[in-house]
Amino acid sequence: MTARQRIKKLYLRSRGAVLRVLPASRGCIPAGGDALRRILLIRLDRVGDVVLTTPAIEALKTRFPRAELTVLLRPQAAALLENNPHVDRCVVLDPGAPAVERARALRELRRRRFDLAVDPCVDWKLATAVIAWASGARVRVGYPCGGREAFFTAVAELPDGNAHMTDVILGTLKPLGIHGPKPQPRLYLTAEERNRAAGWLARQGYGGRPLLGIHPGAFYETQRWPAGNYATLAGGLQARFDVILFGGPADAGVVERIRSGITGGALAAVTPDIRWFAALLSCCRLLVCNNSGPLHMAAALGIPTVSFMGPTEKPLWLPLGEGQVVLRMDGLSCIGCNRGVCPSGTLECMWRITPDMAAEAVLRLA
Repeated sequence: MTARQRIKKLYLRSRGAVLRVLPASRGCIPAGGDALRRILLIRLDRVGDVVLTTPAIEALKTRFPRAELTVLLRPQAAALLENNPHVDRCVVLDPGAPAVERARALRELRRRRFDLAVDPCVDWKLATAVIAWASGARVRVGYPCGGREAFFTAVAELPDGNAHMTDVILGTLKPLGIHGPKPQPRLYLTAEERNRAAGWLARQGYGGRPLLGIHPGAFYETQRWPAGNYATLAGGLQARFDVILFGGPADAGVVERIRSGITGGALAAVTPDIRWFAALLSCCRLLVCNNSGPLHMAAALGIPTVSFMGPTEKPLWLPLGEGQVVLRMDGLSCIGCNRGVCPSGTLECMWRITPDMAAEAVLRLA
């Protein structure tokens, strides 16, 4: 355990001891579904977290079909739940907004008079637990991490270390009597969105060969396979595929570097519009990417993937579904360090995955 980890552990233990002194309001959860008519699910996280929350959303709506289900999200992630038949309303809250705006949003939540608030966060941060409490919901469910349980009326049992993130999120619902089979993560595109994407590709000169998508972005540097490797991979597969490079505005530079390194050229779609990306992604035969939000979006759309995993915890963040290949250097002693900056400064867990290894995986799926 590093010094940083020891300090964090001591802090959480101390904070938990303080918060547990507060009077907790534990109560009975109504047995009848009709007693919980207004439900709030809090998911102020990034793209992948929201995608992997869709099974819990479906499970909640199946258990309480007459309830109105509201999901609280970051502005960037709200579009992921458009057209989701299990969601009645999305409310956005920017955690980085001025305090006045955040207070106004919380007052609006409280006015909705929720019966149930669900916080599936298993992290140590208090923000979402406080939001659950501030919503005024009479039943509040979440995990007991670092004293967060002080804000809930019922707590879920913490998952073991081998659980997948979808199981972690669904585990929050067990105090509500939801133990059924696990739905798959799903995104819902309209026919109009798919047709628009197909039309755009045709206007770019796409001729109908199998389309290989590449998304080189990731939140942390340690999660990113080298740009040169992506270019080498794409160039070597052009006999079999047309290539389209994806990215958000922050990825524009790396997308252009990869594109310029592909001798035969490639299409590129750099956009902040997450639904436009999803529509174009749905036209791909498969996606090559890092372990990031786009990976879980592809899996939720039923698109096969080849992905690169280094510092990420393997059981927790594996893509779900058929045709999902993960390349990982399991023999390294530092693998799965869960750090945003490489402790050794080498990024060896990514550099050791070669373009040939990736090409072999792609051709197995093609």
